[in-house]
Amino acid sequence: MFATQDAPIALSPVTLRRFPQRSFIPSEADTLWKITKGVVRTLTWNEAGTPISLGLWTVGDVVGVALSRVHPHEIECLSEVQVQAIPRSHWRYLTDQLIDHAQESQQLLAIIRQERIRDRLLAFLHWLSYKFGHGSAGGRVIDLKLSHRAIAEILGTSRVTVTRTLGQLEEEGLMQRHSKSWHLSDESFPC
Repeated sequence: MFATQDAPIALSPVTLRRFPQRSFIPSEADTLWKITKGVVRTLTWNEAGTPISLGLWTVGDVVGVALSRVHPHEIECLSEVQVQAIPRSHWRYLTDQLIDHAQESQQLLAIIRQERIRDRLLAFLHWLSYKFGHGSAGGRVIDLKLSHRAIAEILGTSRVTVTRTLGQLEEEGLMQRHSKSWHLSDESFPC
């Protein structure tokens, strides 16, 4: 008799769902969502009702209430989004995505714990440029459109402070803002 190896269980049928910008993906305890198109942020609120961003996620990332012990836990669509529902019985096939999720959460935590807001904002822009951007002549381009308020919520500061600090970074020649993107100069990156 020949030994056979069990083939991985295929997700069948593949459950794809679409969500419009500014909508929320359902928080289902036994489902993770693999993003196949778009950008989402995970968030919660403090006692005063102020939003607290927990992360930004895009194509290939996995999100869901099961990945957090924070309540409430919401998944907000920052663009039009398409996700694949992954039931609990298939989570064992997501090892790489789950490791990436943990690593990116820790990177973001390290960024928001930087003392000086200028350093915090610059580190956040660098993180965005690697997660959501691409290289260009003389630096990196971030194609993700985030409002100053959203950045402030992520970094734990005020919108006014973000606007002022972005202006200072621009005056220093470390970045340029365009209508749909930001360009970080090579000089903004540590050697």
